[in-house]
Amino acid sequence: MPNKDTRFCTKWLYKLDGTKNPCSRWLKQGKTVSTFLCIVCNEEKSCKNGGWSDVYKHSQRPKHLQCLKDVIESGQLIVTKSSSSSSLQVNTSNERALTLDEKVTRAEAYWAMATAKLGLSYNSSQYIQELFSQMFSDSNIVKEFSMKPRKLSYILSHGTGHYFTKIMLHDLMKAPGYTLIFDETITVSVRKQLDLHFRYWCERKQEIVVRYYKSIFLGHATAEILFRNMIDTLRADGIDIKKILMLGRDNPNVNKTVEIMMDQEIRLEREKQSSSTIKSNIGLIHIGSCPLHLIHNSFKIGMDGTNWSIEEFLNNLGFWFSRSPSRREDYLKLTKNLSNDIGKFIRRFIIIRWLDVGPIIERVIEQWTNLKEYFIRFIPTNRKISLNNHRYIQIRRIFETKSTLIRLNFLVFLYHNIYEQILKWFQQTQPLIHVLYDECEQLIRRLFSCFINEDLIKSKTLNELMNISFHIQANQKCDSELEIGEATRLDQNNLSSEENQQFFSDIRNMYSLITKELIRTLPLNNDLLRHLKCLHPIMRHSETSHISIMNIARSFPQMIIPDDIDRITAEWYIYQNENIPNEWYEQTNKYHSIDYYWKNVFTLKTNTGTNKFIALPKLIKCILALSHGNADVERGFSENAFLLTDDRSLLSDASINGLRATRDGVKFFGNGKPHEVPITKALLDCVRDAHSRYCIDLEKRQQELLTNKNSIKEETKNDFLIEKQNDLYDEQILLHKNLTTIQKMIDEGTERLTKAISLKDFKEIETSLLLIEGGNKKLATTNTHIVCNTNQLNQIRKKQKK
Repeated sequence: MPNKDTRFCTKWLYKLDGTKNPCSRWLKQGKTVSTFLCIVCNEEKSCKNGGWSDVYKHSQRPKHLQCLKDVIESGQLIVTKSSSSSSLQVNTSNERALTLDEKVTRAEAYWAMATAKLGLSYNSSQYIQELFSQMFSDSNIVKEFSMKPRKLSYILSHGTGHYFTKIMLHDLMKAPGYTLIFDETITVSVRKQLDLHFRYWCERKQEIVVRYYKSIFLGHATAEILFRNMIDTLRADGIDIKKILMLGRDNPNVNKTVEIMMDQEIRLEREKQSSSTIKSNIGLIHIGSCPLHLIHNSFKIGMDGTNWSIEEFLNNLGFWFSRSPSRREDYLKLTKNLSNDIGKFIRRFIIIRWLDVGPIIERVIEQWTNLKEYFIRFIPTNRKISLNNHRYIQIRRIFETKSTLIRLNFLVFLYHNIYEQILKWFQQTQPLIHVLYDECEQLIRRLFSCFINEDLIKSKTLNELMNISFHIQANQKCDSELEIGEATRLDQNNLSSEENQQFFSDIRNMYSLITKELIRTLPLNNDLLRHLKCLHPIMRHSETSHISIMNIARSFPQMIIPDDIDRITAEWYIYQNENIPNEWYEQTNKYHSIDYYWKNVFTLKTNTGTNKFIALPKLIKCILALSHGNADVERGFSENAFLLTDDRSLLSDASINGLRATRDGVKFFGNGKPHEVPITKALLDCVRDAHSRYCIDLEKRQQELLTNKNSIKEETKNDFLIEKQNDLYDEQILLHKNLTTIQKMIDEGTERLTKAISLKDFKEIETSLLLIEGGNKKLATTNTHIVCNTNQLNQIRKKQKK
C-alpha cells in the first residue's frame, strides 16, 4: 500500500469504462483530491487506495450501468466537442442526471403541485396514466407513471405538503423573530378552521415573507381552546415560541383573550432563561388589532348612524337578480331599449369586504336610470306578481326617495377621499409597519379637513387635533364648505330646504361617528409605532432617528444583552453617515419595498471586507416582521374557498393542510407556476417516502382510535365498578341499620324474659324465648350478608387498583 493517498487524475476522464466509452460521460473529481463523483449515480467514492482500479470497478457495477442506461435513453447526456477531445456531459440544470425512477417521481410531484395550484379534483387523476399513455406513447416515464386519487391524496398530504412545511420551518428557525398571524373561519364541512401564518425575514430570499403554516380544525373555539391548540402545535414542530414578536389578529374579544394568554406564556418561557441572555420581563409587542378591520368598521358605524338603509338596499339589489334568470333577461332587454347599452348587474354587497362598497355603489349610480325605470315603471306594469315581494317594496321605497342618489354620491366620495388609498395600501404583503403611524395620522387629518373649521386644525399636532371637540357644530364647517364631493353638490339642488337640512345633519353625524371610532381604535397613542418611522430612508438624517432606534431596541426581547444596544448606537451613526445611493429606495414613480432597501444596506462592507452592521440587521429584521394587517390570512381564506368546494367537504385535515402547504410552496418557490419549482433530491425523497409516511400516520391514528376505544371501555368498566361499589355501600348501610334493629329486638326479648321468670309467667317466657330465637337467627343471617358485602367491596377495590 502506498504511503500517500492516491489523488484523482484528470487523465482518467479519457480512459474507457466498462462499456468501452470515455469516463468523462459520468466521471468528475469529488470534493476532495482523493475522491471521484459519479454524476449518474449521485455518489462520491474514494480512490485513495486503488486509484484508477476503484473508478473502473465502479463503472462495472450493475447499479451504475442501469443509471447510465436511464440517462442515456432519456437524452440527458449530450456530446460536446473541443479542440483536443470529444466527451459527453449531463444535459440538465441539476448537479446530476436523474434516473428513470426519479424522473417518474418528479412527474408525480409536478402533477401533485399542479393539482394544488389549479384546484383540480383528486378524481381528475383517475385515468390520467391511461390518458398520458395515449398522448405520449413513446415515453418511458409515462409507462411507469401512476397517479390514482388515493395516491395523489397521500402525496399531497405526506409528500409535497410535508416537504414545503419542513423547508418553511427550517427557514423560520434562521429568523431572529417572527409574527404569528391567525384567524378563524367556517368551512364547508361546518367546522371552525383556525389558520396560522408566519411573517418573518427569509434568509433565502433576503426579504420579508408571509408563509402558510397550518390549519387546525375545531368545534368549540373558545379563547382557551384556540390558545392551547396554537401552543401545542408550535411545540410539536419544535418552534421556539420565545421568538414570537406579536400576534397578528382581528378585533373579536376572543382573539384579545388569546393574545393575553399568549403574552403570559411567552413571559413564563423567557423567565426560565437567565436574565443575562434574554429580557424576561418583555412579552408580546402590542400594536393592536388589524387596522384594516378598524378602519372599515368605522365606515360601517358611520353608515349605521343614519337611517339611509343603504346596506339593506344594496343587499336587496344584489339578491333580486342573483337567483332569477327571468329578472335578468327583463332587465337586459329594458336596458338595451332605453340606452342601447349592455345592462350590468350589482354584485352582492358584504360589509366586511374592505374594497367592495365603492365599486358596488359606483355601479348602482352608473345604472341608476335603468334600475329606476325597471323598478318604478316596468315591474308595476309587466310583473305585478312581484309588487308584494318584501325586497321589491324596500327597493322601490329607496328609489322613490329623492335624496338616495345624493347619498350614494356622498358615499362614493367618502370611499375615494378617505378610505380607498389606505385600505388598498395596507393589503400589501410588503412590510409597511414603518409607515402605519403616519398613514393613520394622515387619515385623521383628511377626515378633519372634511368637516372641521380650518383655523382649528391648521398647524396643529396630532395630539392637539384629537383634543378638538369635533362633535360640536360650532367647530364644524358651514354646510356650503363641508366636503361632500362635486357630484353630491351638483345633485343637491333637487332637494328642498328641509331635505337639505336633514341631509347635512346626517353628514355631520356620520363624520363625527367615523372620527370618534377611528380615534378610539387606531393606535395613535402607540409610541413604538411612532418611533418606527425612523426606518424609512427619508428619515435617515432626522435628528430624532437616533433616539427612536434606541427606544425601539429596548422594546425588543431579541436585543438580548446591553452590548447589542451599545453596538446599535454605533452602527446607527455609521448608517446615518453612509453614502447610500438613491436607487436602493427610489424607483421611477414610487419607492422600493423597505426590505429591499435594508437588504442592500446590510451588504455594506468595511475596508477589510467584513460586514459594517452586525447588531442592526438583527433588530431591523425583527421590526419588519411585525404585522401591519390581517390581509394575508384573509387572502388565505379565499384560497381555502377555492380549494375546498362543496364536493370536498369530506377531505381529511391532513389533505387540507397538504393542499394549502403545497399551494403556498408553489407560490414561494415557483412564483405560482408548478413547473418552475426546483426539483431537489429532498423533494423527490419526500414524494417517494409519502406512502410509508402515510402508512405510519394511518397506523398512529388507528392506534389512537384503539387507545381511545380501550379508554372508553375502561371508563365504562370503571363506571360500572363505581356504580356497583355505591350499591354495595348502600347495602352495607342498610345491613348495619338492620343489625341495630335486630340487636334491639334481642335486648327486648331478654328483658321480657327476665321479667317473666320473676313473675313465673310461663306464657310470656315462651313468647320471649321465641323473640330471642328469631332475633339470633336474623343476626346470624345479617352478619353473613355483611361479610359477603365486605368481600365484594374488597374485590372491587383490587380491580380498581389494577
